[in-house]
Amino acid sequence: MKTRISFIVGVFGCLFMNAQEEYQLGPNSEVYEGIPKGTVSKYVWESDIYPNTVREYYVYVPAQYDGSSEAALMVFQDGHTYVDLEGEFRVPTVFDNLIAQQKMPVTIGLFINPGHDKDAPKAESPWRVTNRTLEYDEVSGTYGDFLLQELIPELKKNYKISDDPKMNAICGLSSGGICAFSVAWFHTNKFQKVLSHIGSFTDIRGGHNYPSMIRKNEPKDIKVFLQDGSNDLNLEYGNWWLANLQMESALKFKEYDYKFVPGTGGHDGNHGGAILPESLEWLWSDVAPKRVQSKVYKVGETAHDTTLLEGETVHFKTMELTLETLVPASKKMFLNEEREQIIIAKEGELTVDLNGDTKTIGPNSVVVIMPGDKATVNAKTAKAQYYHMVYTSHQPMDLDRGNEEGSIIIDFDGVQYSTHDRGGIRNYFHRETAMCPYYEMHVTNLNSGIKSHEPHTHAAAELVIMVKGETEMEIGNEMYQGKAGDVYYLASQVPHAIKNIGDEQCMYFAFQWDN
Repeated sequence: MKTRISFIVGVFGCLFMNAQEEYQLGPNSEVYEGIPKGTVSKYVWESDIYPNTVREYYVYVPAQYDGSSEAALMVFQDGHTYVDLEGEFRVPTVFDNLIAQQKMPVTIGLFINPGHDKDAPKAESPWRVTNRTLEYDEVSGTYGDFLLQELIPELKKNYKISDDPKMNAICGLSSGGICAFSVAWFHTNKFQKVLSHIGSFTDIRGGHNYPSMIRKNEPKDIKVFLQDGSNDLNLEYGNWWLANLQMESALKFKEYDYKFVPGTGGHDGNHGGAILPESLEWLWSDVAPKRVQSKVYKVGETAHDTTLLEGETVHFKTMELTLETLVPASKKMFLNEEREQIIIAKEGELTVDLNGDTKTIGPNSVVVIMPGDKATVNAKTAKAQYYHMVYTSHQPMDLDRGNEEGSIIIDFDGVQYSTHDRGGIRNYFHRETAMCPYYEMHVTNLNSGIKSHEPHTHAAAELVIMVKGETEMEIGNEMYQGKAGDVYYLASQVPHAIKNIGDEQCMYFAFQWDN
């Protein structure tokens, strides 16, 4: 048995040190100014459940944790590779970004290395410690006992951690991946979220039996994310790719809440690290706040009174954006004591009466309406369209603050245009409202082939409304394309960058708010 274990550890160590470079890390794996940074501390532990062993472990504490309420917990096997800020996963950085975006709860990370026999020579690397396969590949609840009886109680001496199993997740790669599943399988009352990268569901210590165990037992309340590549290992202990396909098939058969993301990579963390932000977002989606999704919202060719997006955001408990159409015989009145509203003209001409002040405005003109103020809108041309956004802040509104500048009509023709090396800009307002201490809008013209900036973040949420041209928007780790009439929504702290992919200059509104 010692020869077998030594062989497995040696092979895995070599493979990890020669990781492929097929996948690229996305913006949510990068560090940004303004994103609260968590702290990482390193410790050493001598175990009783695994006698005569010593191991290093790391604890990540998010900046948002203040001890006033319980945090979620996520445990990582082979902690050294997940905690590495320059490695393939960069979990502390990804946690910083996703917690700031509220795509996962305030979560403490526990990164644990496998144990090493204290009487053995010092290991060449954490991959070659004596206990890795013994702890990770064993199909039993022993490693879960180690977590629940030793390290987690030690962690709870200093931090408030939830006992809700839906708030406890566990992750690992290769043997650490099957280990993560074993912990949840044998301790479902404590862990109900599993993230497995290139999991070793093969015949190292009986892990190949999991698909049949899943099929023959009643479904457990476990949410499972699997990742593997078609160029994974094919050894005497099994074929990793086929083993993960068998796991996926078994989970599907028993109707588990699972997701499997296949790739073409090998036995390394390259693919898993590249998709880690999306993996975590999916894993925590059942406990994270339900918010308006950051993406592009398309407008249909014959849209009429169409709701483009609605729901809750970090700043607004209610928000709705619609595209509405008026004909000359129709009239729309806007009056709300509890909500702010904004109108952005898209097509045709509108006659607007705002608290007795009447103006005719054309495309790209704007009307800002404070709570309690009254506006009516008529179509002056055969057809007129406008975006209408109405919202209620999470924070109490301040009518005095909103009335300092008050409701206003801004005619596009009266907004000064300033050129710069990438195109040009029209600044509409930079002000406060009753619901938003920060409220800013401008219209940008961007030259063909130009990227406005590299991915960046800000606390303000943003709408980018396309006026003309074609653009590509990087939002988090996803890419979207938009044309005239389409709307990008960018939630607070989500990395984003826009590029003009058309042959001519494009034009778009950039509308931001914060409270």
